[in-house]
Amino acid sequence: MKKKLLPLSLLLFLGIVWGSGFAIIKVILSSVGPLWIMFSRIALGSLVLIIWLFIKKRSFTSTGEFWFWSFIIGFLGFNFPFSIIAWGQLYIPSSLTAILMGINPILTLILSYFLLKDEEISSIKIFGITIGFLGLILLIGLNNSEVIHLNSMFLFGQIAVLLGTSSYALATVLTKKISHIPATDRAIGSLLSASFIGFVIAIIFEPFPNLNSLDFGTIFLIFILGILSTGIATFVWFKIVDLEGPIFMSMVNYLIPVWALILGIYLLDESINFAIIIGLVFIFIGIWLTQRKKIK
Repeated sequence: MKKKLLPLSLLLFLGIVWGSGFAIIKVILSSVGPLWIMFSRIALGSLVLIIWLFIKKRSFTSTGEFWFWSFIIGFLGFNFPFSIIAWGQLYIPSSLTAILMGINPILTLILSYFLLKDEEISSIKIFGITIGFLGLILLIGLNNSEVIHLNSMFLFGQIAVLLGTSSYALATVLTKKISHIPATDRAIGSLLSASFIGFVIAIIFEPFPNLNSLDFGTIFLIFILGILSTGIATFVWFKIVDLEGPIFMSMVNYLIPVWALILGIYLLDESINFAIIIGLVFIFIGIWLTQRKKIK
């Protein structure tokens, strides 16, 4: 039973740490630019996993094929989406961002069908993704005026978020291509690759932050973002793909708004209505359906 519930527990963990990451980034942005946040969180994430590797005294995979896929997954899973989604969020509301990110499981399903021969695409998974997406819409309660908007920057913002979530979907599917390599090695490889790319991007396009102006709270949040929301989370991301496949992993996009809702209820005294309750039920039914073979 524990093995059957492990992937679900890991998915819930990711929903919490990635959902919390958005709030942490908003706080850090007052002191550090987005590109240097991207680099620092990725670099810290890779560092903590390397330290763990040394503690365990494990060998590290280093082949041409490994680094080829690491650079591709690093760019598609970190550098590109971190940058372009942050830019897109400048022009569209957070509720619409969540809806557009919710398309990720649908994109993952389509990409898995074309790129992975061993990934099962069943009608129950399709139904689960559909139910989960409907739950996401009910949870957020997006109105039509936010969905249909022809302002040019508003449109570009939507396109940016769609490109970012498409990049996440492709990276998740491609991790399955090297699933024969330990998840820790894949996480370190992709993070190290993304660190190199991120440093080059940051040094060219953004001034170096004034380190003397950073207070203890900001530094602490940067470490939390790097160690927990990036390093450990990346390992968990790859582990879920190994255990359940990319389609189940993509359902985390339905859990992130759930965590935001829980924080809002307990910390901001926000109200909960019937539509939100139904939305939550739909989301968890959708997640259960995508894992139906594992829980009986």
